[in-house]
Amino acid sequence: MDKILSVIIPCYNSEPFIEKCLDSLIVPEIMDRLEVIVVNDGSTDNSERICKKYAERYPDTFFVLSKENGGHGSAINAGSQRATGKYMKVLD
Repeated sequence: MDKILSVIIPCYNSEPFIEKCLDSLIVPEIMDRLEVIVVNDGSTDNSERICKKYAERYPDTFFVLSKENGGHGSAINAGSQRATGKYMKVLD
């Protein structure tokens, strides 16, 4: 099934709250139509490792894109280039 919604999450040193954010997107009834793209924007904490656990656990829904730090807009642009959903939403 094609993805309806691509959710882009720019992530920079978000370790204290990224799990709560990603957990909020685990809704079994819609996960087959949802694409979550976490853009790790050069984090220096454990944010990337945490996000990759979600991508391993839910490979059809979660994807982690890692890049050098380029700022908030750069992270959104990188995620939007990877997005395949009909609609797109940024979740900060």
